[in-house]
Amino acid sequence: MKLRHLGWIALALAVGWVLAEGGRYLWVTVDPETQELGLSDGTPLPASLEGRVVPGQFVEVENGRYKIQKVWRPPLDIEKTFTPEGASRVVFSHERHFAALGAKGAACETCHTTLDEAVSWPSLAPDPALEPHGETSQGRFCSSCHDGVQTTLDVTAEIEGARPPVDATLFSAFGREGDESCSSCHAPRDHGADYVPWHGERAEDGRAAANCTSCHRGADRITNAEMTQAQAFYHDQMTLLRDPENEQAFNTTLPNSFCAYCHGLDLKAWRGD
Repeated sequence: MKLRHLGWIALALAVGWVLAEGGRYLWVTVDPETQELGLSDGTPLPASLEGRVVPGQFVEVENGRYKIQKVWRPPLDIEKTFTPEGASRVVFSHERHFAALGAKGAACETCHTTLDEAVSWPSLAPDPALEPHGETSQGRFCSSCHDGVQTTLDVTAEIEGARPPVDATLFSAFGREGDESCSSCHAPRDHGADYVPWHGERAEDGRAAANCTSCHRGADRITNAEMTQAQAFYHDQMTLLRDPENEQAFNTTLPNSFCAYCHGLDLKAWRGD
């Protein structure tokens, strides 16, 4: 009897845990070799989503059900998350840097030739008091470009084939602890791993600043040409999934702070409705 009761209790706890699940966001992944879709937690694509989602699209998991979201992330992006001691996390997006540089391919060597061989870097800060990163922090490596002085054209001058979509000054990696510039890389401490897909809902209901430009630099300067470029970016990301060797699609770029980078499926957001 006791074992039976324990079994029922265990089953009830398991069911309760599943039902309690909610607010978790995943995105649709794709296997470049087999073209099979799945979810970012490593599970196969549920049958209920087949034919209704595209690679990179977010879905919300709540009480065992899937709710399709309009927000999207480039499915071929390679992200690396850093969790430095004493500071909030930094998520490095290769795709965003390719977009800012206006090049791929040769652009990889620009960073990795130095980054992969070194374990520490000298400070480039104009004043020691403005160096927030330790000797072995890759933040010092980032400041070789992010010094608040160089522009996208400056840092791409020797990169073959680079076509920066905008000539903009790169934000600075220097500053004192707590300076506003820190938030250019370090996520606010209340921004959890699921923050990106649901932050729009938070902004719309008044729990966060409704002004997109408070975080998305350049969102107030979008042109029709940039809109067309963003649409081409989405199209070519899909092309790459079918043909990874497509050179034209591989080198498609867009402005690095452009709304449609994430809102590629939200046509209302594109039109500003």
